[in-house]
Amino acid sequence: MNDTDRELLDRVRALHATLTQRTVLLSHVQSDVDIFAEGMRDLGADLTSVGDALLGRVRELDATPVATSGADSSALVARLAGQLADIGRP
Repeated sequence: MNDTDRELLDRVRALHATLTQRTVLLSHVQSDVDIFAEGMRDLGADLTSVGDALLGRVRELDATPVATSGADSSALVARLAGQLADIGRP
């Protein structure tokens, strides 16, 4: 992990810190279509921005050759990737 990765994860944490409040506010302003649409637009833009940055970093990592220390390293990477994917599922 480098400074760019830390900054990216900080962006994710910052967005996470506001998600509950934003969704609660959106649920309370549903009756005002203009305010609701603007809030949804802002939330979508923030999610898209962070998501695009994450996926961009993944593309960089996928293009980077991985130094392996043995045959077991690929199994470990696959297992950890599966665990990370499971964490993200609702």
